Amino acid sequence: MYRLILVSLLITILYYLLRQMFRGFNTQVQDSRKNSSAHGPEDEQDQMIQDPVCHIFVPRRIALTELIGGREYCFCSKECAGKFRTEHPI
Repeated sequence: MYRLILVSLLITILYYLLRQMFRGFNTQVQDSRKNSSAHGPEDEQDQMIQDPVCHIFVPRRIALTELIGGREYCFCSKECAGKFRTEHPI
């Protein structure tokens, strides 16, 4: 009889401990999501940009950026930038 009471008590304590642990974990995840929604300069560098010629997505930090006709375009390579300039004269 004592074993049954002891086991049920331990299971109850374990349940409450695990519940508190997961609640703390969920609030940490929600806090990190709130922080990630604020866009900083690092987030802009990691933003994926689509090349207008070959439609490949590249991170902004490694994309070749050119100002053509007063508008900024991002390309994956010099070849795509040259092809875009020939297809879209100013």
